[in-house]
Parts: sequence; structure tokens; C-alpha cells
Amino acid sequence: MPPARKDKIGMKDIAEAAGVSVMTVSAALSGAGRVSDTRKREIVALAHRMGYRSNTAARLLKSKRVDDLGLLIFEKEELIRENAGFMDMTVQFMQECLRNNIHFQLEWFDCYRNSEALPQMLTSGLVGGLLIAGAPQNAAKHFIENDLVLPSVTLCEPGKYSVGFDNENSLRQAVYYLASLGHANIGLINGPETLGVFQGFRHAFDTAMSELSLLRPDTFHAENQPAGDFQYELRKVTEAFLKTQTRPTALLVSSGLFTKAFISDLQRNGIRVPEDLSIICHETVDWEAEAFSPPISAIERKYDDLIAAGVKMVRELMDGQEIRCPNTLILPSFTKRGTVCPPERRNN
Repeated sequence: MPPARKDKIGMKDIAEAAGVSVMTVSAALSGAGRVSDTRKREIVALAHRMGYRSNTAARLLKSKRVDDLGLLIFEKEELIRENAGFMDMTVQFMQECLRNNIHFQLEWFDCYRNSEALPQMLTSGLVGGLLIAGAPQNAAKHFIENDLVLPSVTLCEPGKYSVGFDNENSLRQAVYYLASLGHANIGLINGPETLGVFQGFRHAFDTAMSELSLLRPDTFHAENQPAGDFQYELRKVTEAFLKTQTRPTALLVSSGLFTKAFISDLQRNGIRVPEDLSIICHETVDWEAEAFSPPISAIERKYDDLIAAGVKMVRELMDGQEIRCPNTLILPSFTKRGTVCPPERRNN
């Protein structure tokens, strides 16, 4: 346990608590010198707990104007690697900064595997503003809520200043489109509804179905866990669909990666898409939906618009401007491709 906080914490105090030299502490906090990443994170986290880092960051910001922007993504490593949204967000951030001659930094951080550590971007003083994506947890969450002095905007998560997607209206639009084709039995494959974004999807789906007088006690509904065993989740959802007594003629399915695997699994079980089942994917991007046979009808997140709005907002915060719309929503686009058709084609 670190010693109790003092009014003034110096590198010597941190060195004694960490059992290292003052030189090692200095190298870890400055980002310079030969200190392993693991050791550096441990020292930075310890310095935060002792009340040192936030003061250091504040002095750095006061001493000079730092115009670089940072994109900091919080998520489990395996989800970062397989999520098309995070990849597109990263690419769009780089392109937006290059178009506007902004120097930038990127960092992906798994705060579950590194629960006591902090991302370097929060404490290095090398960026003047942050876009924060994903949901920080543990030490990182505590630091952001209590000690972060950088102007920051959250992406796709709640925050004082945030830019996200209008998921609920876009999903309602998809339900109404399926109903207009004649689908009366529409189901939802959602993500884990312990999370706010998927609660929003479920609420939008149920609301639209109720408005159309299509919501029934046996309306098909299933969840897949992105952080779970992928093959297990796929088998679970496919089996639940196959065992349904009154199968839907159309489904809204969360995640481009899962939707592709689900369609392939259905085809192995003799179910044709779209002839036997129409599918619209939500929570995906255009290039992920297009790169499949058949190309997937989808509610597509426009990360170029999201990033442009986020960069604009954080730069206004850096300049001390008043933010007139601190919580901005971007409407995803709905693209009709080859996985949807009217239900009467089932018998053709």
C-alpha cells in the first residue's frame, strides 16, 4: 500500500514507495529512458494514487500550449482486434487530423488486464485534447472522473461532452422498413442488455413493434455476448432460432462479424437468406457489410461524421469556446442490399 498522501509529493516519495531509484521514476513519468512498459505503468499508477500525476499534468498544460490530439480507446484486447467500428474510428481519426494538419497520437488500452495502470496518454502531457472511446474501468475510470485536466470528448458513451450515434431512431427505421415489405414476424438478436447501448436497441425495437401492433409475447429475441466464446455464442443463438415454433421472417442482428457467421450457419442448416429469412445488421460499417455474399443490408455507423464532430468539439474546448451542443448525435445510414426481400418470396 502506498503511504498516505502529503501536501506535496515528490519523485523521491514515489521512488521509495515503488522500491526503485528516483531516476527510474523520472524516466517512467516523462516517458523517456529505458523503463519497461509494465514497470512504467506500475509507477505511473502509483504516482496517481499518491496524488502526484494530476499536478504534473496541470503544470505541463500551463507551461505550454499543446495542440496535438489523442484518440484513446478502452476495450478488452480481443474485442479491439475484431471490432470493425474501432478500426474505422482509428482510420477516420487519422484522416481527419491529416486533413486539418493536426498532430495526433493513438492508444488502445485494456483496463481489465491492466486494472491498476493508466494509459500513457492520460499522464504524458503530450496531447492537448482527447477523444475517449469505449468504457474506461478501474483505475482509468477513477482518474478520468476525478483527475483528468485535459479537454476531452467521449465517443459513443455518455459524458459531459460527447458525440454518439442515434442508434434508436435508425433501428426503428429498419423495423418500419421490414414491416412495409410485409414482414409481420420480426425478431431481434441483440448484444448484452446489461449494457446501455443494447438496452437502447431493445427499447427502440419494442417501441417500433408496439407502434406497428406487431409485438407479441413470443416475438423472437436472443442475445450474444461479444466478450464470450464466439463459437458457443453462435451455436446458442442459431439453436434458439431453429427451435422457435413460429420462426420470424426477418431479423435485426447486432454486429457485422456475428451477422456474417450467423448467415453462414443458417445456410448450413438449409435456411436461405433472404428467401427464407431477411436480415438487417445493426452495429456495423459499410465496408464490413459489403464484403460478404450476399452483401448485407445494414444500419451503418458513419465514423467519418462522428470523428469530424468529435475533433471539432474537442478543439473548441481547447480554445476555451462555449459548446452549444455538448451531446451530439449522428444518424447512421440505412443501406439496403441483398439480405432483405418481401416475405412472399419464400415460396417462390
